[in-house]
Amino acid sequence: MKNKKDLKRNSRILTIPTFLNISRVILTFIIIYMISIESNVVNIVVVFVIAALTDWFDGKIARKYNLVNEFGRKADVFADRFLWVGTAIAFLVFFGLRERLNYLYGIQLLLIMIREIITAPFAIAAFFSGVLFQHTRYIAKLTTFIQGFALPALLLSVYYHGWSYFSIPLSIVLGVIGFISGLYYIRDVNNIK
Repeated sequence: MKNKKDLKRNSRILTIPTFLNISRVILTFIIIYMISIESNVVNIVVVFVIAALTDWFDGKIARKYNLVNEFGRKADVFADRFLWVGTAIAFLVFFGLRERLNYLYGIQLLLIMIREIITAPFAIAAFFSGVLFQHTRYIAKLTTFIQGFALPALLLSVYYHGWSYFSIPLSIVLGVIGFISGLYYIRDVNNIK
């Protein structure tokens, strides 16, 4: 990974990774809208998967073509959190208003989002103070990867109960891994300050 000096040197903002980050934010608004109007859940999941894939592609392209910069890293963090948190809140609010949620779905959502919940104050402070991590921990990447399967599985399980066989175990795994990842994140933020 590049150091802070290298990040500042590559100051091009309008790059393919930045476009992918922006598209992830736009897709999140589309997902929230689709959930709000009760679109077909399979279509919601397809758009979510496309949005999640932009996260994978933006990082690969940025590293391969040396397009890593401070703006891009901040945009990536914002777009990631916006996708996960925006989708989770839309799920909670709109499915809750339609009385399609029960305690099991709520517990699963809590476990899926545990990292975001425990790190929220630290992530907001780090974002606005300009704290950048030089390396993303493997456990953070693993958490995000599993979330990419668990959240769509949870959405699908509301309509197709067989998906609970996937969403429940994934949620439990994320509860453990996400909690550990969150603790590492908090420790890393405190060590940088």
